[in-house]
Amino acid sequence: MSKRNKPEDAWLLDAQVQYRIIENKSRWEVSLVFIDSKDPKHLLIQKIGDYHSKRLAEIYARNIQNTAAKDSRGKQKINKDDYHINNN
Repeated sequence: MSKRNKPEDAWLLDAQVQYRIIENKSRWEVSLVFIDSKDPKHLLIQKIGDYHSKRLAEIYARNIQNTAAKDSRGKQKINKDDYHINNN
């Protein structure tokens, strides 16, 4: 069985997908945040790239988010107040 087909990762198929952009050493890092729709405290953060401008990072982040999201129309499945991401 491959890593992607593990039963414990099945929640990713229905996960809410958000993106996070942070500045680090004059670069803009883009990460995807997969949030379990049944348990918003269960999440996975995956760094996907870094860019020299915030604008490029935003364009790339939105494109990847729409590709990764099951519901690409952008409908929120969970309340943003249900989870908190600490950058520390």
